[in-house]
Amino acid sequence: MSEKTIKQRLKRAVLAAEKILNYPPGSARVIILSNHIFHVEAIRQKEIRKIRIVLDEMRKSDEELVSAYELPSNCTKEIWCRMKNGKFIIKRLFD
Repeated sequence: MSEKTIKQRLKRAVLAAEKILNYPPGSARVIILSNHIFHVEAIRQKEIRKIRIVLDEMRKSDEELVSAYELPSNCTKEIWCRMKNGKFIIKRLFD
C-alpha cells in the first residue's frame, strides 16, 4: 500500500472513532489530536480517554509508546486497531 493510501485509511479510522466516541451525539467532547502518539481525545464528565489509532495490527512498539506516556490518574490510554473489515479491536493499557 502506498503512503498516501495508508494516510487516507488512518484519517478515515480516526473519523470513525470520533463518531463512535460521540454516540449519542453530544455525549462526549471529542478532539482530534496531531501529536503523533495519540490521535483522539474523548472527554466525558468523569473520564478522559487518550486513544492511539492503528491499522490492521497492534504492534509491541505502539504499546510501548503509549505506555511510556505519562498522564494524570483520571485519564485512560487506549489503542484502537482498525481492521480491514472496518471493525475496531480496543485495548486499554494500565500502568
